[in-house]
Amino acid sequence: MIGRKSTKQSGTRFKILYQILITMCIIALIPLGGLWYISIYKSRIDWTANIKQSLIANTEALTRSIDEWSYMNLRVLDQNAKTPAIQSMDSDLQNPVLKAITSTYEWIYLAFTVLPDGQNLGRSDGKPPKYYGDRNYFKQVIKGREVGQQVLLGKTSGKPAFVLAKSIKSAGAQDLGVIAIAMSLEDLSKTITKTKIGQTGFAILLDGNNRLIAHGKGEVASELQDFSFHPVLKPQNISGEKVFIFDEKGKKIVAYSEKTQQGWTLIVQQDYKEAYRAANRTQQNTFYLFGITCLIVIFVAYALARRLSTPIRNLTVIANEISRGKGLKHQLVVPSNDEIGDLYKSFDLMRKSIVKLIRMVKKNRG
Repeated sequence: MIGRKSTKQSGTRFKILYQILITMCIIALIPLGGLWYISIYKSRIDWTANIKQSLIANTEALTRSIDEWSYMNLRVLDQNAKTPAIQSMDSDLQNPVLKAITSTYEWIYLAFTVLPDGQNLGRSDGKPPKYYGDRNYFKQVIKGREVGQQVLLGKTSGKPAFVLAKSIKSAGAQDLGVIAIAMSLEDLSKTITKTKIGQTGFAILLDGNNRLIAHGKGEVASELQDFSFHPVLKPQNISGEKVFIFDEKGKKIVAYSEKTQQGWTLIVQQDYKEAYRAANRTQQNTFYLFGITCLIVIFVAYALARRLSTPIRNLTVIANEISRGKGLKHQLVVPSNDEIGDLYKSFDLMRKSIVKLIRMVKKNRG
């Protein structure tokens, strides 16, 4: 029973080669894997920061361009509102000034003045006066707002137009009426349309009521489309982080939004896969490098484990032979000048002692 038990244990034991191999792999690969994970995690954070910064930079550049364009038009409006001809509230004196505005600034297609009752007074196009008392920009100025504004669909062009209005005040700060300029947004739309970020990135410009002014893909219909459905404009996104990821038609999109001085919303978005393509490629290459490193570590660990275990295994074979009375006359070859070599030397001394002891026993018997 004892012999069978010993044989069974001997057959199922875990060889020292594998013990050394597994131990060395654990010691080497766990720290290596930890460093790899940390580097991947850090790289992902850095790439996310770079992508955000790129979106922010593009959005802020466009926002500045829109704000500068708007500021220039406000200055035109403000300067002309202070001229004696406009303050005269005489259409014969106003019309030449209004015509000069549209002649100087090609994107302004109409400059006009409105009396406090909403009736049109002067016009740059020479057409008959109209009633503007029902227009939002006029109502805003009459109610005391410094600047009135409204995005509307141009009746002639069928494209979005922008109207700015300002109060005409006398020298005594009395409200005399309203001066307004109607502008084509075509040049501004071209700026938005031409903005490209990679292959899939583009910009979208919405007015204060979230209606589409310009789209990077040129998707502007013959009416002011309501874009309130855009994920960027959801309450949880407006109140939270400006850079975020959302799904659009089964695709992941990364986007950033910014408000202009007019209260418009500028959105810059890009396909998630393209935005993170370089990051994913770097992560993939790092994974391959980690895999190759693991194979090298395993190979080196296996070679070292064999170097450590083979002499021990050989010594075990020799010990078994000696236990059966064989191999006593064969001198052991020391494999290395280390602890295993010392073990071989000690074992060889034991072998020599056994040989001497056997000789002494034989001699005494003789």
